[in-house]
Amino acid sequence: MKNHKPYWAFLLMPFFSYNMVAAQLPVEQEPYHKIVFENEYVRILDGLIPVHDTTLAHIHAANSVVVFLSKSTFGIQNVGEKPVVTEVSPGDIVYRTYGEKPVNHKVWNQDICMFHFMVVELVKQDIENDTCSIISQSGINMQWQKKLVRAYKLDITKGKNFNLPKSNCAYLLIDISGIITVASSGNIRTLQTGGFVFFPPQREIKINDNIKEDASCVLLELK
Repeated sequence: MKNHKPYWAFLLMPFFSYNMVAAQLPVEQEPYHKIVFENEYVRILDGLIPVHDTTLAHIHAANSVVVFLSKSTFGIQNVGEKPVVTEVSPGDIVYRTYGEKPVNHKVWNQDICMFHFMVVELVKQDIENDTCSIISQSGINMQWQKKLVRAYKLDITKGKNFNLPKSNCAYLLIDISGIITVASSGNIRTLQTGGFVFFPPQREIKINDNIKEDASCVLLELK
């Protein structure tokens, strides 16, 4: 005797198929993650999750640096695992080995303000010139070092200037708070919270506070 499926099972098949596809959603197709920059070193996704809202389940598959731009309480749950609730502050930086172990998860905002973060995916995998010296200047504090990236925090007090010499490494500067002016190769840019600028190797970089208020930044040194 043939085993016939009930009529309602056929009605539900599109529903289950849709959810299976949605569960394999690449991060760049998730509505609350927006690609804002991409080159041979990095791909940057700007993440904005409204109050009490949740992302779709999505996949991260590249080693990444996550930079938090808001003081937030948020939840995160890998598919098939228990949820974890975490608190972060502006300027917190974490390294995630998604390229070695891809993750499929959803994230939600449990706070009363917008949850803002950046995911900096490390695109370049081959180290050509691993001769970048650790930056040692007052106000620049190294947080950690990985194979392809070093992370620093910059505390820029009123009127403080930083001069970064030419390097074999590229740099990504992200403004966490305050207003700063950045000059390199004749180009001058003003950054505010959430703003960023990428510098190719062999560029001199000058970072100036706007004199009116203190500022802080995250600097990623990319090998």
